[in-house]
Amino acid sequence: MIQDPLTVWNGPYPYDALAPAGVTPAYSHAQMAEVSFTLMTRRMMNPRTQKAWNELRDLQRRLLADFLLYDVDAAEEIADARAELAREFAAPTETPEAVRALAMPVEALTELTGELAEVVLDSAPPVSGQPLFGVFPPPSLIDSLIEFDR
Repeated sequence: MIQDPLTVWNGPYPYDALAPAGVTPAYSHAQMAEVSFTLMTRRMMNPRTQKAWNELRDLQRRLLADFLLYDVDAAEEIADARAELAREFAAPTETPEAVRALAMPVEALTELTGELAEVVLDSAPPVSGQPLFGVFPPPSLIDSLIEFDR
């Protein structure tokens, strides 16, 4: 079970507060009545856990707490997603446009090439002005920047 990330609860969420005692949403209502014994024997009973236990013993409050949980089996969801991907890769489908383009006869393409106008490029403009970063530094400057351990 996954808790809704936008859950707002007055105080700590009951299942979070009782998680150290092993309480989960899978606990039956009868098992919830016995949780106080576990809390007391493990010396975990405090106002926070007492409030959470009381909330989960009350049927309406427990239903509200359970309503904010999603029953998600991650292993099953991942297996379903992998199976769907395997089906997609096994039988790839093309879009209708791609099917029409691939079905076009080669002769039609040859006719189209004759209709294309020849592309004429103008000559490149001359390069003028200073280079963007000035001139390359002389070797003497580079040598003065490098120091070796002696």
